[in-house]
Amino acid sequence: MKKLTLLLLACSLSSGLSAETKKLKIFILAGQSNMQGHCTNSVIENRLKDPKLKAGFEKYHQGGSFVKREDVFINHIEKEMHGALSVGYGATKDKIGPELSFGWTIGDQLDEGVLIIKAAWGGKSLFRDFLSPSGKKPDAAFVQALEERAKKKKKPFSKEEYLEEFGHYYRMMMTGVDETLGNLKTYAPNYKGQGYEIAGFVWFQGFNDKFSDHSTGTYQENMAHFIRDVRKDLKSPKLPFVIGAMGHNGTAQKGTTKILADAQIATAQMPEFKGNVITVKTADFWDYDAAIAFKNKKEDADTWAKLGSNQGYHYFGSAAFFEKTGAAFAEAIVELRK
Repeated sequence: MKKLTLLLLACSLSSGLSAETKKLKIFILAGQSNMQGHCTNSVIENRLKDPKLKAGFEKYHQGGSFVKREDVFINHIEKEMHGALSVGYGATKDKIGPELSFGWTIGDQLDEGVLIIKAAWGGKSLFRDFLSPSGKKPDAAFVQALEERAKKKKKPFSKEEYLEEFGHYYRMMMTGVDETLGNLKTYAPNYKGQGYEIAGFVWFQGFNDKFSDHSTGTYQENMAHFIRDVRKDLKSPKLPFVIGAMGHNGTAQKGTTKILADAQIATAQMPEFKGNVITVKTADFWDYDAAIAFKNKKEDADTWAKLGSNQGYHYFGSAAFFEKTGAAFAEAIVELRK
């Protein structure tokens, strides 16, 4: 009887643990403009007015306003914005990116409190801006060619300054993460000092590596170095890592876009990354309806307003695209954590 009593007590204590007594789960979302997100909040509001388009979006907007989750918080490093997860944490305060559905999906999956650290800056490359410490810098001939091109165009160019900028945004990302971790009670108000775990990292980027043979040709190598360096710097050798492969043009992908997407897919298939890195093929979520609406937006502004809000390189600012993409990122993290 004594053993049974102790067992029941232990079960009672275990089941009674609240989110405030479990380690805070921290997820880092990093990349360039499409990790920032260029879907305006109004697209969601317009979808909700259409019975055929509102499914899946009702949870974000209730009682006449957008919902704020009090169990999922976010710190947007670039925008110096933080608070309960809701709309407005995209590239600007009136936009969303993958973070909204990512946070919602993760928040529904976990019992613990969640903090998202968003480290995204528009127009940034992996080969230079986000190059990690082990990444491959271009050789002297590459830099010399840039200098000669600048001279022909009569533009100033400094080799020293050019090389110094390599990895600048990688360092900014890590500085922002460190600052956040040092002030968790500010960025996650429910945090009570119970400890934390960096539980996943999502990378969504690629467009700015399309414009030179060096950046395109070294992408997989630099992506692999990036993963290794992130894990080393965060002291998390088994950190679950998700790569969002470029999805522009969906099944019609070609040229450097396809080369980069293939490199992102191949990275996760490297022997050392099997089972701990997943690539999400965002081409599967390309919004063909938004693409058509974009072409016809002058003739049919109402349809366009329900589907998109930006250019094709920003996935038309499609709410459907960012909803599916963010959720897929979260599901991939959950799969890696099993």
